[in-house]
This record gives sequence, C-alpha cells and structure tokens, in this order.
Amino acid sequence: MIQHLTDTVLPVLAQIPNPGPVAPPGSQKIIEAVGNVKWGAGVALVVGFFIGLLVWAGGRWVDHHRAGKIGVIMMLCALGGGILYGVGYQLISHFAAGA
Repeated sequence: MIQHLTDTVLPVLAQIPNPGPVAPPGSQKIIEAVGNVKWGAGVALVVGFFIGLLVWAGGRWVDHHRAGKIGVIMMLCALGGGILYGVGYQLISHFAAGA
C-alpha cells in the first residue's frame, strides 16, 4: 500500500513548482521602521549604560549604597542588552535561513 502511494503521489508532488520568496508591496516602509527601532534601541542601550554609570558614581559619592547597586545593575543590563543586540540579528538570520 505504501509503495503504491509513493509510486503515484511523489511524482505528482515533484511537479509542483517551488517559487522563491518575493517581498510584498510596501515592505520597504516596514524595513525602514524596523531600522529606526533598531537605531533607537542602540541609542537607548548606550544612554542606559551612561546613566547607570552616573547613578553608580553618584551613589558612591554620597555614600548611598543602594543607588550604587542600582547603577551597577543598570550598567550590567545595558551590557547584556548590547550583547543580545549584537548577537540577536545573527541568530535570527541563521534560524530563518534554515541552516
């Protein structure tokens, strides 16, 4: 039974064309919007790191240990976000390519 199905169905399925992907109309605006969001995220990470640095330095300057810890956490979050920002595109592209 299975042999009969493979002999009759597979040749029919092999004749179906497999066209390549084509971008839909208006996709350029979406790509521009994603680029703007990506740029904004990069700026937010850099600004977040330097604000964390200021909070850390200010907390240490006035001997407010909680503010110092919050500043360190802000800097670490900015560094972690920067790593994800840099590696995320490559990971998504790799998985989307099916490689």
